[in-house]
Amino acid sequence: MEKLSGFGERERWLLLRQLLNKAIHDSTNGEHEDRVFGQRLYNLLEKHIESVNNQRLQEEELQTHVHIVFSLSEAGSLKVALSQLGEREESRVVAFNDWFSVGPITELSTKEGQLRRQIWLMEHDRDSYYSDSINKEHQIELMIDTLKNIPENKTVVTWCADNAHDQTGLRFAMYLLRERKSPVYVVNVTQTLTETGQGNAPISQALVERDKYIDIVRNYGEGIPLNSDLRKRYESEWLELSGQDYVLRLWEEGKVLGCQEDKLDEVIVKSVMELLDKHNPGDMVNAGEVVTKTLEISKQHISYSFIMYRIWSLVSEGVLMFKGQPGFPHQFSIGLSHV
Repeated sequence: MEKLSGFGERERWLLLRQLLNKAIHDSTNGEHEDRVFGQRLYNLLEKHIESVNNQRLQEEELQTHVHIVFSLSEAGSLKVALSQLGEREESRVVAFNDWFSVGPITELSTKEGQLRRQIWLMEHDRDSYYSDSINKEHQIELMIDTLKNIPENKTVVTWCADNAHDQTGLRFAMYLLRERKSPVYVVNVTQTLTETGQGNAPISQALVERDKYIDIVRNYGEGIPLNSDLRKRYESEWLELSGQDYVLRLWEEGKVLGCQEDKLDEVIVKSVMELLDKHNPGDMVNAGEVVTKTLEISKQHISYSFIMYRIWSLVSEGVLMFKGQPGFPHQFSIGLSHV
């Protein structure tokens, strides 16, 4: 039991699946004693699965709000804040586990489009691909069904900030909710912090100070209702974005702009130059520093592994040079070859 307490969501799911597979196999293919044991195990699992499912349905019946966020870390922060405010029981938090600022999004609501995106992520943004593969509950296919099946009597609140990831996700969510007759509410954390005079708002919800974030949930957590015109505009903008072939999206001048994947390469090189200026002549800089600096200068919300992919593209083109152990890109050091 001590080992079980250390299991994460994925390990517990694998354990349950293995037990079910064993129960089914032994109850049909085993010797007499194995069949008896397998049937008992299957009946026991079935009983408890039904009990857990009934408990889940009861909890959902008590929930009045469904909060939509676009990362697992932000889902965790929101759950903690709602718990501290005594609003957790009536609130369901659902999260996409994806990076909407990178990768193809054409026909994303179809299996073909999702497969196309998965293949691209596997080749260009592996951290995002493997993270999405592990957290199956939050994959796009299941999240699409989740959003489409939210009952009309639930209050839907979508959380976002002013960055291409959240804003693309917001437009996708509004497209999925286009048949919903009840109002949809939005909490824009960036705008909320700006309008309440709380200083420069970070580009990501995850960067908001804890106390400020709890205040936002407390005072503005119901969100602002979107009128029908704005909902239709978001739906239209999603169709426009998803109809483009771009695999990089940036937030500029209050809009999501589709860009070529090398759009941030100049910023990457600039980041290397600025970091090298702080080192002794001939030194190299760690690739992780370059990623952090690139995100800092660009003020964009892009996945770490996508920036790493672009760094290695620059290395292959001879713009950057590296030294390090093959197979461990994050440990590589980066320097300038020519600019």
